[in-house]
Amino acid sequence: MSAEPNYPLSYVPVDSTAPRSVGADYLPTAPETPAGPAPFVFPGTEDVNPAAVFSGPGYLSPTPPYSLAARLALVCAVLGVIPGVSLAAIGLGHYALYEIARSHRSGRGLATSALTLGYMGAVVWVLIGILSIVNG
Repeated sequence: MSAEPNYPLSYVPVDSTAPRSVGADYLPTAPETPAGPAPFVFPGTEDVNPAAVFSGPGYLSPTPPYSLAARLALVCAVLGVIPGVSLAAIGLGHYALYEIARSHRSGRGLATSALTLGYMGAVVWVLIGILSIVNG
């Protein structure tokens, strides 16, 4: 049994050495010292791996800012234990919903929560007022 491969008659191997990789004769040998200046690195990003940063599905657009009126409405709604502050929460909540619909800001859930808590607080204060009048 021979170790030689069985080639067709039209094929004549040029030499029996293993083929080199494509372009191996064009690759330069490794220099002892790098040529030119060191690559630029932004300050503070020396430890950042660019492969990890840019390996995601793509760039995402930033989230829109929250409505300030929605934040204030929620704060007023939480402070609804103070008489009259629930009314401010209701007014700010409705203004926040108007602003969110007009300017495409985020915070619709904050405004809705503020309205819910504001109306609940207003109902509680109206009941407390009615009971205090009735009981004298």
